[in-house]
Amino acid sequence: MLLAALALAYFLAGKLGLHFAFVHASASAVWPPTGIAMAAVLLFGSRVWPAIFVGAFLVNISTAGSIASSFGIAGGNTLEAVVAAWLVERYAAGVHAFDRAQNIFRFIVLAGLVSTAISATAGTTSLALTGLAEWAAFGPIWLTWWLGDAAGALIVAPFVILWSTSSPGPLRERPAEAVLLVAVVAASGALVFVHPGLARYPLPFLCIPAVIWAAFRFGQREVATSVALLSAIATWATVSGDGPFVMRSDNESLLLLQAFMATIAVLTLPIAALVWERKAIEQERTELLERERTARTDAEAANRAKDEFMAMLSHELRNPLAAISNAGQLLSTLELQQAFSSRAVEIINRQAGHLSRLIEDLLDVARVTSGKITLTREKVNLAEVVQTSLAVLQSGNQLQQHQLVVEVDQVWVEADPARLSQIVDNLLLNAIKFTPRGGRIEVQAFEEGDDAVLQIRDTGTGVAPELLPRIFDLFTQGPRSLDRPQGGLGVGLTLAHRLVKAHGGRIEAFSEGLSKGCTFTVRLRRVDAPEAISTVEPKPDPARALPRRILIIEDDADGREALRMQLVNAGHDVYAAASGIEGIETAARVRPEIILLDIGLPGLDGYQVARQLKAAEGCPRLIAITGYGQPQDRERAFGAGIDWHMVKPVDAAELSRVLL
Repeated sequence: MLLAALALAYFLAGKLGLHFAFVHASASAVWPPTGIAMAAVLLFGSRVWPAIFVGAFLVNISTAGSIASSFGIAGGNTLEAVVAAWLVERYAAGVHAFDRAQNIFRFIVLAGLVSTAISATAGTTSLALTGLAEWAAFGPIWLTWWLGDAAGALIVAPFVILWSTSSPGPLRERPAEAVLLVAVVAASGALVFVHPGLARYPLPFLCIPAVIWAAFRFGQREVATSVALLSAIATWATVSGDGPFVMRSDNESLLLLQAFMATIAVLTLPIAALVWERKAIEQERTELLERERTARTDAEAANRAKDEFMAMLSHELRNPLAAISNAGQLLSTLELQQAFSSRAVEIINRQAGHLSRLIEDLLDVARVTSGKITLTREKVNLAEVVQTSLAVLQSGNQLQQHQLVVEVDQVWVEADPARLSQIVDNLLLNAIKFTPRGGRIEVQAFEEGDDAVLQIRDTGTGVAPELLPRIFDLFTQGPRSLDRPQGGLGVGLTLAHRLVKAHGGRIEAFSEGLSKGCTFTVRLRRVDAPEAISTVEPKPDPARALPRRILIIEDDADGREALRMQLVNAGHDVYAAASGIEGIETAARVRPEIILLDIGLPGLDGYQVARQLKAAEGCPRLIAITGYGQPQDRERAFGAGIDWHMVKPVDAAELSRVLL
């Protein structure tokens, strides 16, 4: 279909062109088929050459040519189009040749001047060899043929290619101006070439301003269109005997006209390209400046967030440290009453736990962000997780000042139980912190289609509309007073959001505004309940752990002594060493059953100590107690032969279970 349409278009355009053949029946100064053929090969590839050959052959055989001359002319026309397309593809960016001025000039030379010589030479030679033209007329015929093909390449080819490849752009943005432009181009062409009172004056330059207007306001496609429209008007007027290019013969008149129109195309197409290249550069510069402003704004916002975070971190760490310090000073007094002693110990334990949670939240956010967190998925009852979290909070008297409404259905998900509990805990703690005394907190868990839904709604302080889109961003918090009654670093919701995403779920926040409460909705993929739920074996009572001979290898004196006293108080036989070398020597002397080993030791680090102990006979059980808690730290510890890995601060009950 494409080849047939192209052959027909070529044939009709050729018949039109030969209507202006005055120097010879097969040579015309107006030859649009050249532009059609070049555009077709550039747009559709060299596979269309048979259509060009057939169209050219039919044009000539049906006019005045013999079979031999028609074959020669058709071959030259086809070769002209294929060579022009190959040269333009290789050296002038192909169909994008008109995007840049330098490529337009290459197109002019390669397609408009060089390739057209092939058809002119082949066609004129074919006519002379077959006796259809005198050799004495070779020069005029060749010049007419070449100039007609060159004008077709420079006027018709850009018109076809640009309308086939360019987007509407300015034409769609300024349709009224486009209509006015067409009217002005047509009017200027009519005045210069048709008007009886002006046609005899040399005023062709009056056509140029309208084409320049098209170049500056619309672009290369509209310039090509304007030139093609002017060329059509001028050609019709000239062969009718009107206009400034009327000479002694029709062929001479058309040669001058085609030279003039080709010159306008050669001048205005590069101007349009330069104008729009400049506009593109300015647009790119504007976009770069806008991106730079946006990046600077984001950087300033991030810097402010960092400063606010450091201030919050200082505040949040100072509070528990102050409580621990005060409680420690209270314990050091000799006149301490038993009630005060118990209360001081309770404060120390609670604030130490708070510090530990702050650090763990920060580390978990970093792990999830870097993709280093590993989820151990299993079928989990969401209702049980919610009830467990609520029970822990209620046992700590964190919900006693709120109205709690709980409606949880038995709904199962495939998730990491510890991380799912972390999600629930953070959302509940957020509701508690931002709901004033007497406020209402509703907790629901239910099925909805294929989803298991957890919804926590409160009647608290709500979220401002401008803050809601950033509610899950790291360190994002609403306005706070200096007393910071809610506390926190602004990482809880971020952690919950990233853990939900790591599970393949989604979390949403909704608030009607400040003082109107907030609703958080978590959706995870629901799964069927397991067929059989295994019962949990009762855990041994840590208080009944058998006494052990234990060696502590820890370089921090206070930490070493505090852990020693804790273990001695639990009934164990405890020894201590302050360095790796001292620890190895002490282990050889006292033969401990268990070694509690710090990693960051002076001299030999914990990994080196573990390897040396494992290499000896009768190595005791090695338990790392360290501040290094990343997954790669655990892997490295196990690789060194350490049997158990615990992160500071260690819970006494958990340590007792490990020591069993």
